[in-house]
Amino acid sequence: MPQMTVEEASRILSEWLTSKPAEVQAQIAAMEHYGNYFKPENLGNVTQDGFRGFLLLKNNKHWSGIHRQPQIYEDMNRLRDCLGILLDESKLIELRLDTIMPKGKPPFIAGLGRAVLTPILMCVYPDKYSVYNRISDEGLSMLGRNTIKDSDAFSKRYLSLNAACHQLSKEIMQPLHLIDSMFSLMVHGVESPLTTLPGTTAAITAVASEAVQQDGYTPAATEDNASFSLEKYLQEFIVSNWDRTPLGKTLCIHEEDGEEAVEFSTGVGEIDILARDRANRDWVVIELKKGRSDDTVVGQILRYMGWIRKHKAGVGETVRGIIITGGASDRIKYALYASEGIDFFNYKVNFELVEVEKIR
Repeated sequence: MPQMTVEEASRILSEWLTSKPAEVQAQIAAMEHYGNYFKPENLGNVTQDGFRGFLLLKNNKHWSGIHRQPQIYEDMNRLRDCLGILLDESKLIELRLDTIMPKGKPPFIAGLGRAVLTPILMCVYPDKYSVYNRISDEGLSMLGRNTIKDSDAFSKRYLSLNAACHQLSKEIMQPLHLIDSMFSLMVHGVESPLTTLPGTTAAITAVASEAVQQDGYTPAATEDNASFSLEKYLQEFIVSNWDRTPLGKTLCIHEEDGEEAVEFSTGVGEIDILARDRANRDWVVIELKKGRSDDTVVGQILRYMGWIRKHKAGVGETVRGIIITGGASDRIKYALYASEGIDFFNYKVNFELVEVEKIR
């Protein structure tokens, strides 16, 4: 994992604040809107459509990929009860979180994890609570400030993260919500959702070579950047439609604290999708080629499989891999022939223009 000083991280944030004023204002407006929407006295007015809207990046202007758990809002009465517990400032935050996400027991609502709960906390109490998700966890690690212990209850881990974020806020003299933004910019770089917020003038113009720089790879000039961009959207499509894909028949996406293991952070890079076998609970590392060379993607998935085997797999659990790409070259076929435990999938996209007959 690349390391960064607080000064470097603060400079990245400052550059974003200066260069993206529309995005900054969109964030502020969204936080104010949802801060009022989720106030404890207003929870009776929270609707299914309104909550679903909050989960979309185009509306919340901060957090992407938190919309994939529709079971969260299937029972709105229970969801309102849960939000009432979460936002009840008459009780200590650790007691509230222990009720909602108790250690070793099912959560208050299946699928309602840290990536949704803590943004709501921040919106309602922006001076008090930080966001705890994969990005903030990795951001703190990049700064050498992560003291979270995986063995601790969720509430204790949150207190540790929140204290670290408050300390950073004091050091760089920025509010907590901008510490959250800083983490996104640090971890994602040019692919941060903050650089391409829907509804602003920013466009998705990240060049493939910049987007994969942290993996130590620069695409050759002959490679198709359009294919790379397509595969970035393909990842979102696969995750959002998981149960309707061949993968979803035998695998489920791994979750930690209610957060899906998509772009899952490891000590040696980010796994596109980390899944588990529904039958035997084995681990499955899934990588999309995304513009990388054949040799690079094979080496990368082997590295990730080794990390999962070392740090996540239990006794008797095996680790295997799946590579998904738009075309099978001989190079990748031979590499996989010599690599046990890796399967290979081609994706096919059908696009057709059909002329509509004019009314005569």
